[in-house]
Amino acid sequence: MNKFVFALALSGAFAFGQVPDAAKCSIDGSLVNSATGAPVARGRVVIAEAHESWFAETDAKGTWSVDRIDCGRATISLDRPGFLRKTTEALTVNGPLHNLKLELTPQSVIAGRVQDDQGDPVQGANISLLTSRVSNGLRALQATGGMATDDRGEYRFAGLAAGRYLICAGGGSGFLDFSPGGPKPLGEKCYPGQSAQDGATLNIPAGYEARADFTLVPLSTFNVRGTITGVPRDTNVMVAIGKPGGKVFTGTVRRDGTFVVQHVVPGSYTLFAGSQPEPSVLTASAPIEILHSDVEGVRLQLEPGATVTGTIRTLSTGPKTAEPAQMDVHLKASDGAYDAGEQVKGAAFTMKDVVPGNYRMEFSAHPPFYLRSATAGGRDIAGSEFAIGPGGMAIEIVIADDGGTVEGEVSTDDGPVPGWVYLERDGAPSRNTRADEKGHFRIDTLPPGDYKVYAWDDNENVEYANPEWMKRNGRGVEVRATARQTAQVKVARQTAPPE
Repeated sequence: MNKFVFALALSGAFAFGQVPDAAKCSIDGSLVNSATGAPVARGRVVIAEAHESWFAETDAKGTWSVDRIDCGRATISLDRPGFLRKTTEALTVNGPLHNLKLELTPQSVIAGRVQDDQGDPVQGANISLLTSRVSNGLRALQATGGMATDDRGEYRFAGLAAGRYLICAGGGSGFLDFSPGGPKPLGEKCYPGQSAQDGATLNIPAGYEARADFTLVPLSTFNVRGTITGVPRDTNVMVAIGKPGGKVFTGTVRRDGTFVVQHVVPGSYTLFAGSQPEPSVLTASAPIEILHSDVEGVRLQLEPGATVTGTIRTLSTGPKTAEPAQMDVHLKASDGAYDAGEQVKGAAFTMKDVVPGNYRMEFSAHPPFYLRSATAGGRDIAGSEFAIGPGGMAIEIVIADDGGTVEGEVSTDDGPVPGWVYLERDGAPSRNTRADEKGHFRIDTLPPGDYKVYAWDDNENVEYANPEWMKRNGRGVEVRATARQTAQVKVARQTAPPE
């Protein structure tokens, strides 16, 4: 009897211990080449949820399936050698999901060979890859990658997306060998343009392999010698020759102030000298042109960096005069070589040791404050380039809290849609934001005035800081921002044209 009771109890415990599996789902589909539509065999499919992943491999027909996965939100990652990796947006799986068609984009490739003027391969040549992209509303060539040629003088950039590229080659194993009797340095060549400043690019479609071969010839170079005066004792000084967007040639400065910059390519440059920031910055610069021979007897006098002072006046229209907790003032050199910044808590600021040159000012304050005006010597410098000389500059900034708001909806013929929203004022970009999935957007703290509102499907190809591009492609909606008021606007979403 006791045995029977024990066996019955054990049987009941086993039966109750069998908990049914949680609800399971499944997905199946196909993987194809986005450029040709052909099936992609042996592709790797990864379905990922928050804490678990499932794997599959496509067959010869490009089909795949995954069973018994957890139902819910998941992303699908795709990979195959020779293609660009891809991850889908999250999708909801509540049951069997059939015939899900996915695409992989084939990689593009740029390859080639570098030789010298005698036809010999150049080992260690520096290969630079630049891509045409939009940054801060302006299209420009940006460095994407770099490598050195192998012992056969060959290089290969794989895994590239379709786009516009420029390839440049220069140097080589003898490029840094300046010993007496050593090989001359080799020049630089680009394809399809002569340099990064030409703007010419090579249009590479998806799945295309382009070839760019180069023949580099020996380059004549010259030396620049001179003296730097005004150097404090025990102060390190650097000297360099260069130009915006070009190669920089650095030199050595001896204790007596004499310097030499070697192996400079002929051209027009700026010669720059500067000390370390302790105890203060000392700088000097001068234009220099190198033609057919060495340049001798150059003299530079180090001078203290400029001092920029500023005052900030607050116009508050609230019931009680308010002051922003913190503001940021930045001076950015036009050539990108230098910037100075200051976090301001109060009505005045001072920036010391600013290197003289051309600058643009960037200003930000916590809402509801906005920049109403910025002047120096009676000239408006907000949004424009200005020069800071050795004598420095005094800036007057006015901020206010009576900004207006623009709120609205982005839509297409099918209804509200997400998108990128851009505001333009007086033909210049003002602000931008992202409309949500329901097409709603809101931009506040705007200086009162008239604006144009544009909406685009993405921002990678929108040259919003290029007035000619906006005039040619943009269809804006006019709206007026009124102090402490909200203006409503509806704007149609445009498709940003490819380059």
